[in-house]
Amino acid sequence: MSPVSLIGHCRELLELIFESPSRPADQSISRFFRDRRYLGARDRGFISDTVYSTLRGALRVGALCADLLEHKSPDRQARIQLAAELLRGVGSGNHQLHTADIRDAARVTDQQVMELQQKLAAAQGAIAEMEQPQRSATEFSLPAWFAARMLAQFGEQEGGEIMASLNQQAPITLRCNRLKGSRGQLRELLAERGIPSTPGLHSPDALLLERRMNANAIPEFKEGWFELQDEGSQMLSVLLDPRPNWKVFDACAGAGGKTLHLAGIMKGRGVVVAHDVNNRRLEEIRPRLRRSNTQNVRVMDHRAFLLQRQKLHGTFNAVVIDAPCSGTGTLRRNPGARLMLEESMVERVARLQSEILDEYSELVEPNGLLMYATCSLLSQENEAQVEAFLGRQRGWVRQTISTPEAMVDADGYFRALPHRHRTDGFFAALLRRVG
Repeated sequence: MSPVSLIGHCRELLELIFESPSRPADQSISRFFRDRRYLGARDRGFISDTVYSTLRGALRVGALCADLLEHKSPDRQARIQLAAELLRGVGSGNHQLHTADIRDAARVTDQQVMELQQKLAAAQGAIAEMEQPQRSATEFSLPAWFAARMLAQFGEQEGGEIMASLNQQAPITLRCNRLKGSRGQLRELLAERGIPSTPGLHSPDALLLERRMNANAIPEFKEGWFELQDEGSQMLSVLLDPRPNWKVFDACAGAGGKTLHLAGIMKGRGVVVAHDVNNRRLEEIRPRLRRSNTQNVRVMDHRAFLLQRQKLHGTFNAVVIDAPCSGTGTLRRNPGARLMLEESMVERVARLQSEILDEYSELVEPNGLLMYATCSLLSQENEAQVEAFLGRQRGWVRQTISTPEAMVDADGYFRALPHRHRTDGFFAALLRRVG
């Protein structure tokens, strides 16, 4: 496919994403490719890489080129943002792109091209003159309020490293299904298909693919050998380390990624209850259960939970709360989410997290465990929630975390950080019910 046609496809896809910014970009991209099956693997790779890169830099371009984005229609956003991203890297990569190709395919004028080139050339100097937190926000293409919090929490040096890491491409990480076999066996099966992989750095079930590809198309995926799951997310189940005879309640199971991992660690025995208030998302676990041949998971929708709630009090060895959150730890994997990040959202989810902690902690039996986790980098959603819970609920103590020391902070909390651990950002605390 010609460069002009490829860029045109990028523009169409970006317009769809800007029209529905609340929908995760990966869903829009998957739907776009399903409707255009004529696109080859190389073309899909160029389109997805270009679109993700454009989304990562969208707030930076918005700050530097505000006058060109005065009318923020999805069409204009797509054209200007795409042109800026491609002009920033003209002639790089496998596709040799010329300014005329970018102009025609992105549907921008010669005047707009000239203005973009001038602003991009002066970007470094313009950013250097800004005050914090706007300087970091523009440099790393993040909301100013979020940059301010990162600098306050982690300091200028590490805060900058964290923000820079959110602009890096996330690896394709597989989680081996222990019910099918070992990570080593899966690695050998993939190698036989010419798919090289390396063991994860932290999770005993993680494999990192050495090149980007559609992992869902690998036959072993259809046979239930693996799921796609970030290594930081995998570490939450490893951290809990449930025994085979346990009863575990996964309160915010979503589509069931951690549910399946917990079931595998328990060797297919005991019981894992997958629950979520979003019934549509919860239903996504059923085909995954069939594919993985998992037998020890029980799916409970929210209506059923409300009917049985009193009977369930104090009956579980462990309750896992992977709480709804801002998702700021996953921005490298879902770069479009930064366009929707608002400080008021953090306040809303923090209130919801408190309610969830109070409600589902009641299911833990005496001497049982409660895991509270998020994929957020913000202390308000993490350690502040735990400390507030311990302050208002009697009979709970912090449990020592025995995971590798490199992932436990000075306060004893589990914390996976992109710049240190090459994972998405995750937080977790283990609490034990006493008396």
